[in-house]
Amino acid sequence: MERKFRSIDLPKPPAEAFNKNRPAGKLLQTQVAHLRKALTKHYADVMALLAIDLREIRTEGDVSEYARKVMAILHPHGGRPRI
Repeated sequence: MERKFRSIDLPKPPAEAFNKNRPAGKLLQTQVAHLRKALTKHYADVMALLAIDLREIRTEGDVSEYARKVMAILHPHGGRPRI
């Protein structure tokens, strides 16, 4: 069964709401720390994939396996489960 979601219209923030030269507050600094922590969880996996010599990927099976590993990092929640 397909789920339907109601959209919520949000007002557009005023132009002065963002100032790229304004010092970041504690909330934004905390968000950056959380982003860094999320990246470190994938660091070893990314480095292992980057270490693979692409010339060693020769068959469609090799490509499939490499793409599966890359996509698992880029899209950890995956797509719809296959039935």
